[in-house]
Amino acid sequence: MIELKLNDYYLVESFFTEKKQYIPALSVIHGNYPGRVFVNQVHKPNIAIVWATGRWIYLEGNTKSDKDQVELNSFISDVVVPDCKQLNTSWFEIYTADVECWDILFLGELHLLKVDKHYESVYTLNLEKYIENNNVTSSSLDDIKINLCEHEILPRKFSDLSYVDQKFKTKTCPAVEIRNANELITICRNNGFVFLNEYFIDVDTFAEEQRGRGYASLAAIRLIDHLLKNRMIPLWETTHQNVPSHNLALKLGFEVKDSYPVYAFRLEG
Repeated sequence: MIELKLNDYYLVESFFTEKKQYIPALSVIHGNYPGRVFVNQVHKPNIAIVWATGRWIYLEGNTKSDKDQVELNSFISDVVVPDCKQLNTSWFEIYTADVECWDILFLGELHLLKVDKHYESVYTLNLEKYIENNNVTSSSLDDIKINLCEHEILPRKFSDLSYVDQKFKTKTCPAVEIRNANELITICRNNGFVFLNEYFIDVDTFAEEQRGRGYASLAAIRLIDHLLKNRMIPLWETTHQNVPSHNLALKLGFEVKDSYPVYAFRLEG
């Protein structure tokens, strides 16, 4: 696979338009999030890869020859795996279309990698439903503090990667924290994947015993409200197995837009 220079990222944009799950790839292509872009050939590529640093790989196109498959295997073993080891990360994921050629390639035997396939969905916001559902009231929320803040899009360890531009090492995006005294209970944030007026939203309630109390809903509503004032529209994403996340998305007024496969790779040995 051939790595493109930043000025040539536009060559792969057409591979990733029209699908909301590829907003992260478009974020990289347009310089809003750090990453790397690869093609199987510069002139009329039939395979395009966008690697969002520290997160996921987005793959589109199709394999037309055994050479393409060999190059993709080499890309994983020679580029992805070494970066994972440098970051002390034991896994990575590839997001792509549900076509047979990727099953044949990725679910076969890959050296020192265990691979599983699952499905995820991206959700778009139904604004009318959101307005109807966005009131959260509960006595359990009385003693908490809700803080609007800025959150770095990259963990500090990713700053050591030579290809991460300096501007991304301190780049932040809006977030909402819910705290009880000095304890951070929940955080909801724009995770840095932004393209035009759309962004991906993440929410985490860290302690099991704190879940189910409305903290995630409250944090998400505060962040969405804040960004709606700037005409920014959220997207939600979750696995099909994550029923609580799915239910929270529906409660907030999100609706399933598209579903797609994800190949989850884990390093062995």
